[in-house]
Amino acid sequence: MAASRTRRAGVAAISLLAAAALTLTGCTGGGSATGPGEVNSIDAGVAGSIDGAIENAMQLSGSNSAIVGVWSASGDYVHAYGEGVSANSPIRAAQASQPVMCALLLSLVDEGKLKLDREVSKDLPRQVGIEGITYGQLCDATSGLADFKSATLVDLFANNPIRPWSDRELLAQSLAHSPVNEPGAAQQITDTGSLLLARALRQVTETSLPQLLTDRVFAPADMGNSSYPSDPASQTELPGGGFTGLTYPSSGGAPVCSVPGAAEGETVAVEPVATPKVSPSMLGGAGATVTTVTDLKNFYEHYLSGGFGKGSAERVTSLSAPPPAPPAEGEEVPAPPVDGWTFGLEKQGPLYGMSGSMTGTITAAYHDPAGKFSVVVTLNNSSAGAGFAKALAMQLAAISGAGVEWTAEDQGTALAERAVCQPAAPAE
Repeated sequence: MAASRTRRAGVAAISLLAAAALTLTGCTGGGSATGPGEVNSIDAGVAGSIDGAIENAMQLSGSNSAIVGVWSASGDYVHAYGEGVSANSPIRAAQASQPVMCALLLSLVDEGKLKLDREVSKDLPRQVGIEGITYGQLCDATSGLADFKSATLVDLFANNPIRPWSDRELLAQSLAHSPVNEPGAAQQITDTGSLLLARALRQVTETSLPQLLTDRVFAPADMGNSSYPSDPASQTELPGGGFTGLTYPSSGGAPVCSVPGAAEGETVAVEPVATPKVSPSMLGGAGATVTTVTDLKNFYEHYLSGGFGKGSAERVTSLSAPPPAPPAEGEEVPAPPVDGWTFGLEKQGPLYGMSGSMTGTITAAYHDPAGKFSVVVTLNNSSAGAGFAKALAMQLAAISGAGVEWTAEDQGTALAERAVCQPAAPAE
């Protein structure tokens, strides 16, 4: 009970800091630009509140760099935080870039090269364990495949980030625990769908993924600073000026914050480790795209406006399954509850998007096609996880007046719940 009270006290204290950060005001409003790719045409008070929220999130996640982009009817704000970082810095967007694979699929369907109800096994006949799964099910989260990321893999990704992975090796991790349900029977959110989709599209078109994505997704969506690695196993460095990441060591799928000291009962805090080299093969087709915050915004706008074929806007925005059950009493604070899953995207109130994590970086990108609002944020410590980036994006949406039902304070609490390696609160 004492430990529970201490945890609640710590969360409450951090939440108060978050609320205080939101009261900050900036002096950078009014259409100024302060660095490469930076834009500021919003109210100074809103800009200051965004800055306060980002600085608070950096502290809670153990990050020393961040990039944020907010685009709304009342103005735009694109800003980088930290040394050696610009608003144009290349980032590993992980699952926040995952929907590019579904966009590629829709483009090929629109050209008559594939049908969504075609079974993937027809194009990958030697791959066991995927019988009955269609291309459409890989994007609407009804394939029945388990996720490939176990706690063991999470540890390996964090502790040995340059290890190369083949998509077959990752797929085998999923198939060992599949099917979770029969194809089409229920929704199961998993990165395995995009991993398998990338492999199948490469096979059926006899074209490399970098070429397919450049020609059919990046160019049409005005993503001039985006690319897919030609060899995800060996291309471990970002282009010049890239976003250098951090991570705490991982054990059992959780960050290691302290280790035993020399004296009995002593513990020593662990510092996050820099990850200048990361193998994007740890996600492959599920998130290996290198991009920028502005390119991600451009993609989501294009994807949700129907830019990848006739009828694609309706397909992308239609819920494919009922929303998940709300968390039980005492479970982690949601950020906020997901309305449901569409074609490769989560729906959160009026926002559609994805959040993701790859060793060294967490990213979230969301867009409201009706309200013409977008938010993209990335932090350079991956240990807090994708849920932390999502809660921050939801907080920024509330700060920016995006017409959401949650408040900035709600999401400040969610961020505090997801904080990593923070100093312990004093015992009551």
